[in-house]
Amino acid sequence: MTISKRSRDPICDVCGHCHVQGVKCTICGHVGKYIVPGGPNKPTAGFVPPVPPGLLDQPNNTPPWMQGITVAEFQFCMETFFSLVPQLVHEGRLPGELSNMDQLKIVLDTLPDYCPTDQCPSYVMGIPCRPVLKALQSVTVNGTPIAPYIALD
Repeated sequence: MTISKRSRDPICDVCGHCHVQGVKCTICGHVGKYIVPGGPNKPTAGFVPPVPPGLLDQPNNTPPWMQGITVAEFQFCMETFFSLVPQLVHEGRLPGELSNMDQLKIVLDTLPDYCPTDQCPSYVMGIPCRPVLKALQSVTVNGTPIAPYIALD
């Protein structure tokens, strides 16, 4: 007896359908999210966002926040980027770090769950946001970067 893939997938705590967290639900279109502090998918303002631990011999010492950019500012940069994607692809200026549209869409869909005035977390749903911000800083419109310069190193 074989079990279908759908019945083996975990039940999403948000929409109640069977799908892997972070993957779009084929029934309702919802992208599953992990439960974070502050209630169902709503971190409380000022909470310390989680950082993946890394390996035992190479711990991840990434700060939990990207100092100098708020969640709302990062979200605006991401929205601006998504509006420019067709133009960037047509001109061949899409940075490689920004080519995984599925991951970037998960980040963009998850950002509204964070307090907009908090500093932007370094990781959203386990996806590193520092390389995304660095790549967004290289995307320009009429010579102006779509993301503010923030020293990330």
